[in-house]
Amino acid sequence: MNEPAAPPVFSEVLSRAVQARGLSLDRIRARLEAAGVPVSNATLSYWQSGRSLPTRARSLRTLVELETILQLEPGTLIELIRTADGRTRHQLFAWQTVVPSGELAEQIIAEMGIEVNGRISRVTTHDTLTIDAEGREISQLTRQVLRAERSGVQTFPVVIMGEEGGDPGSPEVEGTLGCHVGSLVDVPDRHLTVAELVLPRPLQRGELILTEYLVTMPPVPSESLRRSVFDQMREVAPAVLCHPKMLPASVFSFTRPSLNDPDVPETDVAPVPVHDNQAQVVKLDVAPGVQGLRWSWQ
Repeated sequence: MNEPAAPPVFSEVLSRAVQARGLSLDRIRARLEAAGVPVSNATLSYWQSGRSLPTRARSLRTLVELETILQLEPGTLIELIRTADGRTRHQLFAWQTVVPSGELAEQIIAEMGIEVNGRISRVTTHDTLTIDAEGREISQLTRQVLRAERSGVQTFPVVIMGEEGGDPGSPEVEGTLGCHVGSLVDVPDRHLTVAELVLPRPLQRGELILTEYLVTMPPVPSESLRRSVFDQMREVAPAVLCHPKMLPASVFSFTRPSLNDPDVPETDVAPVPVHDNQAQVVKLDVAPGVQGLRWSWQ
C-alpha cells in the first residue's frame, strides 16, 4: 500500500524556487529592498533551512514580493505559511475571511498603523454601484454610519479589490462626507487598493458619525456587488444603478460565509426586481459574512 505523499514544506518549496531561478540570496535581498520590503540575508537563509518561518504580519508583503521574484504562482508561499503550524486563516486573522486578499490587506493596514479589531464598528452600510452603457462598473458610492468602540478613534481602512483581467489602472478614492483620504497603497498585480480614511476629529467611545466615500474605478465588466460584514450590522443595503440601455435580465441577492472559499454555496438567494434602472435589497440585523447582488445580462 502506497504511503500518502507528504504535504509541501515552506522551506523546501522556497529552496527549490531559489535554485530554479539561479539567484543568490544577496540578489534576492536587493530586489526585496528595492520593492520596499527589506529583509536580511540571514533571515532568508533561516527561511530556506527551516530554522524560522515568516509568520509575522509584516512578513506577508515580503512573501508576495518573493513569489513575484521567484516566478511562483500568487499565494504559493503564503498558503504554506498559513498552514505550517496547523492553524487556519480564520484562526490567524479573524476578520480576513471576508476581506479581499486578506493577508496582504492586513499587512498594509498594519503598516498604516490602523488596528482593525475593537476600534470602530459599522452600524449601517449602503453601497450603490454604477454600471455604464456597456455593462461595466465605473463607480461605487458607500455611505456608512460608524460607531467608535474606544475614545480617540479617527481613522478606518477601506479595502478595494478590482476584477481579475480588468484594466491595470488603480481606482480613485474620494471622501465625500465626514471623511477624507489619508494614506493609500496600490498593489496592481493583485488588483488591490487599501485606503486610510480620516475622520474630521477623534471620536469619543459610543459616538456615531455619518461618512460617505466614492470609488471611481477603471471600467471593467461587472456581474456582482459584494459587501463584507465584519461584525453584526444593523443594516446592509447593496444597490446597483444601471444605464437605461444596459439593464440586467435578472438580479439575485445572496449571502456567503466568506470571499475566499468559492466552493461554499450561496445562501438566502432571492430574486430582486429592477425598477427605474436600479435593483436594491435591504437586510437588517446582518451576521458576519458577505452580502451581495449578482446579475445576468442574458
